[in-house]
Amino acid sequence: MSNFSIKGQLESLNSDELIKLVIYLIQREQQSRLHVLEWLEQNSNIPQKPVSSGKNIKSQSIHDELLFEYWNNAQCIISDFNSYGGGPEEEEEEAYEWLEKISNLISEDKITSGAKQKFIDEAFVEYDAGNSGFDDGLMDLFFEICKEKEEWEYLVKKLNHKSSDWRKKLVMSIYRNHLNDDSKYLDERLKNLHFGMDYWDLAQYYIGKQKKDLALETAQNGIEKGEGRLTELYDYLIEYYSNIQDDSALEMIAKTSMQRKNEAKYVLDKLFAYYKNRDYEKAKEKLLLSYEDTGYKKYFEEYKRMKSFLTESDWEKIEPMIIKESKNKNIYDYMNICLDKGMKETVINILISPPKNQWGYLVSSDFDSFAERLEKDYPKEILDYFNKRAYSRILNGNRKTYKEAVRYLGKVKEICLKQLKDADKWTQTFNNLKLEFKNRPAFIDELKKSKI
Repeated sequence: MSNFSIKGQLESLNSDELIKLVIYLIQREQQSRLHVLEWLEQNSNIPQKPVSSGKNIKSQSIHDELLFEYWNNAQCIISDFNSYGGGPEEEEEEAYEWLEKISNLISEDKITSGAKQKFIDEAFVEYDAGNSGFDDGLMDLFFEICKEKEEWEYLVKKLNHKSSDWRKKLVMSIYRNHLNDDSKYLDERLKNLHFGMDYWDLAQYYIGKQKKDLALETAQNGIEKGEGRLTELYDYLIEYYSNIQDDSALEMIAKTSMQRKNEAKYVLDKLFAYYKNRDYEKAKEKLLLSYEDTGYKKYFEEYKRMKSFLTESDWEKIEPMIIKESKNKNIYDYMNICLDKGMKETVINILISPPKNQWGYLVSSDFDSFAERLEKDYPKEILDYFNKRAYSRILNGNRKTYKEAVRYLGKVKEICLKQLKDADKWTQTFNNLKLEFKNRPAFIDELKKSKI
């Protein structure tokens, strides 16, 4: 073995020779510069001689240099993604790793303002291209890197270079939350009130400024004019008027939601909760309106809610309607209602003769849970159900359906042994299947692996 020692050789070099070696490595290997900078940053506590220059040019900080080393590596990938509308997953992960390094560097708060501005300029080229999928990641960095007033104003300038609703939203956020420029925020915000969340943003601003009347007025305008999501506006108004028990205001909110057909069920459910322990008739009205307004109804949930709240006389009028609708529109909810009412025979009949959907196919794929709940009371009928389920998965089957068939056969065995106490019936069923499908090696293999 050689006695040569790299460490020993390096220790024998003087400072000028070490510098020449490092420069040589940097010139030969692109990433060497990055490694040197990272080493210098990590060992910044070591006393360093001041860097002099005959031209009296101030040297950039190590953090500035690292920022652009990281960015250059990320930018190469992001630029390609912008050109082609995406790229390999491993390259995407690498780019995000470089962006994360930039984020960590920013958190140390040692990057100069000049470097920040230059970075924003270069990164905005890729952000403006808008075809890489990295837009959110870049914007996160822009918001992280800006600390001073001038830096935020520069970011606003870059965002205003192109017009879009999203950029306007970002600019308003900067005016409101970072520059604390109420005048410019309100000027932009009042010109851009279209969606419910726009009104909620303005309402939150007024709430923060303790301008309750303006907040309430804005929220009211939002539920009357705003498009899209209005949940937060409804929550704010309903909470406020509930606390002061202003029933007329709450009724107007419900009326607005129903007229606009926007989150009406949500509002009606909130008002039902408000009236529930205060006014039975109004609570009942909201409960029934909520049921009527629901497009895709969860009949069993609605059934339980009404049954638990309505008086016996009111429930006797409403129950038949829910049962009829659920039977016609959601057989699963209907079966749950039947079980709740003790109508087990009705559920068994559905399991034996499943109904057909609108396309003429049997609706039975999700009946297993009902079968399991009834196997103790109707073991023979449920045994037949699981037998059919198993058999249907063997015919024209594959490895996947064979595994499902074996699972059903496990249920058949359990019922034969535990419920019917008939081991011979299970043995006969098992042997008949093996004989009938002896030419299905994959099925026979699944049987053996299951050890049923």
